[in-house]
Order: sequence, then structure tokens, then C-alpha cells
Amino acid sequence: MSGFVQLPLALSYRKAFGREDFVVAPCNQEAVSWIDKWPNWPVPCVLIYGEKGSGKTHLASIFSEYKIDAASLTDDFMPYFQKKIVVENVENLASEEALFHLFNFLRDLGGYLLLTAKKVPEFRLTDLKTRIQSVPKAAIGLPDEAFIKEVLTQTFAERQIIVDEGVVAFAVTHMPRSFGAIQNLIQTADALSLAQGRKITIPVIKEALIKIGDQNAFKNCI
Repeated sequence: MSGFVQLPLALSYRKAFGREDFVVAPCNQEAVSWIDKWPNWPVPCVLIYGEKGSGKTHLASIFSEYKIDAASLTDDFMPYFQKKIVVENVENLASEEALFHLFNFLRDLGGYLLLTAKKVPEFRLTDLKTRIQSVPKAAIGLPDEAFIKEVLTQTFAERQIIVDEGVVAFAVTHMPRSFGAIQNLIQTADALSLAQGRKITIPVIKEALIKIGDQNAFKNCI
């Protein structure tokens, strides 16, 4: 039957969260170095910040014994049996007092706290503000072409998708330099490939760029 379109199924795939799976590049070298330095931190807390999709959760998974989202952090959270705690998405912090108490609890216990955020957070609580001002901060910057190529290749492989090197090179040349663009392109190209029953080729990449609304990239493609 002509014109048949296969509906893509939202199948999950295993994300690789090991240290050996993390792509190290100039944009994230400082953040990675703090993870590798542990436990030789000069203070019990480090803040890593960068845009969504920049690898903060991956680094947090490498480091942590326990992770909690800042929106779920409450005053009664006391991790008695863990000494390496991650609080993610600090910009969504539910209770500044809870984070302050956790900071002091881990310091007294001899534990460590890793915070992640999109940007350096600002707090109203004076004591917490003072604490955060004193901790090391590592920014994850924008990715370069080599990093984008490596992440595209690795993520397609994780999804068990075979993509020719020339197609990846074309995508790198025409897509924006941002972590969000990497994830959007991969997800959109994968969905188009499944729906249309064809491999991810340069035409699919072009269509994906149009679909995610990157008109500047589209102009460069035609």
C-alpha cells in the first residue's frame, strides 16, 4: 500500500553512564577534573553548572552514592548512610534551609556534596549564600565540532542505529553548537527514520533540522 507511514514506538534505550562513556572535551574538562580529584577536594562541596544536556547528570551518576532533585529536597532529608550526595537542578530548590542543613550535616560527617545547576544559583538565605560563594564552581561550556561528532556517534550507537560517518559529518557542519541541539537532532532524526522505515541519511538529517525549527541550518542545507 503506497503512502504507508510506520508509527514510531517510544522504545527506551540504555544510556551509558560510566566514567569510560563520558566524552571529555575542552568544554567540560574542568568539571571532569573535579570528579576525578575526589576525595582530594579542598572543601566538601563543588558546583557544576551548564545548559540542559551538557552532561551534568552523567557526571553526577559517576560521583554519587545518592542523588536527589532539588525540588524534592526537604528539611527531613538526612542521608545517614551515604557520604557522597548529589543535589541536581539547584535552580529548582524547594527549600534553601534544607540545602543549608544538608551542607552542614555532610561537613560534620566528613561527607561530600555535588551540586548541579544550569547557572550559578542566587539564594536569599544569607548563610547559604555565603556557603555557595566559597565552593569551587566548574562551568560546562558550549561544545565544539569534535565533541558534537563524538556524542552523535556514541548516542546513535547506544540506540543501536548505524549512521554513516559522512552523515554525522554533515550534521556537525550544519547544526547549532549547543547541547540541546544535539539531543533534539538525535531524537528527531531517530523518530523520522522509524516512521519512514529508512536509514538516517543526509536527507533525514535535513528534514530533522527543519522539523526542530532550525531555519538557519536549513538554509545552509539547500
